[in-house]
Amino acid sequence: MDSPTIELMSALASMFESGKYSDLTIICGDKRYSVHRALLASRSTFFDGACRNPFRESETGVIDLTEDDPEAVEHMVHYFYHLDYLSKPLSRSSSLRSSGARSPRFSRRAPKKVNFALVEDPLLAMASAAGSAMPMTPPEEQANQFDALDASAKLPETPTADQFTEDPFDAVTAEPEADVERPHLITHAKVYAIAEKYGISGLKSLARKKFTHQIEAHINSDELPEACQEAYESTVDTDRGLRDVIIQTFRSHPDLSLRKDVELAVRETPGLAFELFRMASGLPVTS
Repeated sequence: MDSPTIELMSALASMFESGKYSDLTIICGDKRYSVHRALLASRSTFFDGACRNPFRESETGVIDLTEDDPEAVEHMVHYFYHLDYLSKPLSRSSSLRSSGARSPRFSRRAPKKVNFALVEDPLLAMASAAGSAMPMTPPEEQANQFDALDASAKLPETPTADQFTEDPFDAVTAEPEADVERPHLITHAKVYAIAEKYGISGLKSLARKKFTHQIEAHINSDELPEACQEAYESTVDTDRGLRDVIIQTFRSHPDLSLRKDVELAVRETPGLAFELFRMASGLPVTS
């Protein structure tokens, strides 16, 4: 991602974080989102109509989406300002890095305390004599000078991505690493449905892409049966976006039908059961 793009994305993220110039409020349960009409209306057919026509939402500047899934609404709003969801939000620090500067407040790594005088390396000794900017270890710490070194200071044998590029979506409050490996299949299905409901084509395409990738990567996930149910119950029969992905997954992995949790989900989801029956019979899934 080039510097102008990072600068633009950082500005959009800052607008959302600060609420500056916001002229519309989305309510979902106990959460309120201060957003911008021009941004939402230009990318959603629903918000375009709500803001352009003389509806109550246009007059009050408040749109109540309490009937929708709160998680899906949150991801939808996040997408408007970050072009993604379930990702590390972009912050002002990213814009600073793109121009070659580093924000001191959000610096990724603190300086390591190294006593050059105790390291038998002529190059380091010369750097120390030249007045290196790195802090010296106080005398009382000399006995345990190697304890002052953080484990992260040791370079891995194989270079990592961080050594070459900065993540443009580096966050002030990043998503926990443990969540990165979760499939989020149900979440993707919900986001796909809300994108269809509110006419957000970009978000719908993104949710389908994420769902497709995750269902293959986590074929044995406990989330898979419920995600299939969610996809079939939250979309109409003619919307093949997620349904085709699910049918193809069953076609590629016939052993899925042997799982008890999958069997139960198929029994409780008539649309899925009917299409799997047609697939097994060698008939076209859609008429």
